[in-house]
Amino acid sequence: MLANRFNKGFRGSITVLLVIYLLVFSLSFFIQKSTELSFYPNIFYNYLASQIQSPFIILLINHFLLIAGLSLVALIVSNEEITDKLNYFPVLVFFTINIMILNKDRISLYLFSNIIILYSLYQIFNTYRKDQVLSQIFNACFFLSAALYLNIANIFLFPFVFIALAILRPFNWREFVMVIMGFVCPIFIYECLSYLFSFNQWYIFENLAELFSYFKMPILNMDFLPFLIATALLFVFSIINIMADGLGNTVKKQKAKSCFFWYLILIVPLFFISGSGYVNIMLLYSIPLSFLIGDLLFSLRSGKLINILLLVFILSSLYYVVKKTALL
Repeated sequence: MLANRFNKGFRGSITVLLVIYLLVFSLSFFIQKSTELSFYPNIFYNYLASQIQSPFIILLINHFLLIAGLSLVALIVSNEEITDKLNYFPVLVFFTINIMILNKDRISLYLFSNIIILYSLYQIFNTYRKDQVLSQIFNACFFLSAALYLNIANIFLFPFVFIALAILRPFNWREFVMVIMGFVCPIFIYECLSYLFSFNQWYIFENLAELFSYFKMPILNMDFLPFLIATALLFVFSIINIMADGLGNTVKKQKAKSCFFWYLILIVPLFFISGSGYVNIMLLYSIPLSFLIGDLLFSLRSGKLINILLLVFILSSLYYVVKKTALL
């Protein structure tokens, strides 16, 4: 069933992905309850999102963002060798996590943010064992920094670039200078424009102060609890699998998994930032979890066990989606 499809690459998995996607696409038109909204002070995002009011267009844009994210995950799987090229479980895991944020109320900030993060990750992983990579590093950092004006929470990923380069490449001071330049350029451009056109010159700094204004635990929606438990169990199983078999059979896979673990650690503070919700946080975690859990599923030899784990995982996600509709 699923196990036999997603370990055979794009051709094997595309049919099942299309069937599941069409089911989710149909369900999304019945969504009535508002999704968990971010209370982060993302003024630019709030302005852009407010310009589109049609529920149908909003839903189509969110689906487009989801497909773009899936395409980038598939691109990383196929080209970057951080998991087996035939392993399309990361695409399925990413899809299963991200469908929960689909809504007709607003363009999803987190689907948009994940696209930028995935592009930056692709550029960073693509620097492995290459000589001329300064432009790739600059592009990754530039877009990640520009994303602050859409989702200020991306500030937690700034240290990740330094850590990832230290893991993937030998030390080169020019590359670290390029990281700083990539981060600074969007802020500098904004500051120049804000000075010329009388915008708020302290946008980033005021938003950071508001972001860290106080800490609290996010509110847990009980409809989300089954999925949270299923994801936590799969993550624990992936840790056990790594402890038993190691980080991977190639150096790049080992380094990539180390990067993903650092990614998971760096965004832990998001659990305590005001305005966070477990669904929103899980979307930011969906990128490293997709590859770690996907690698676990690919490494298991029992097809029946893989199918059981996937069915529990997918059904718990669909349960949350259905609960947002009038169908249940």
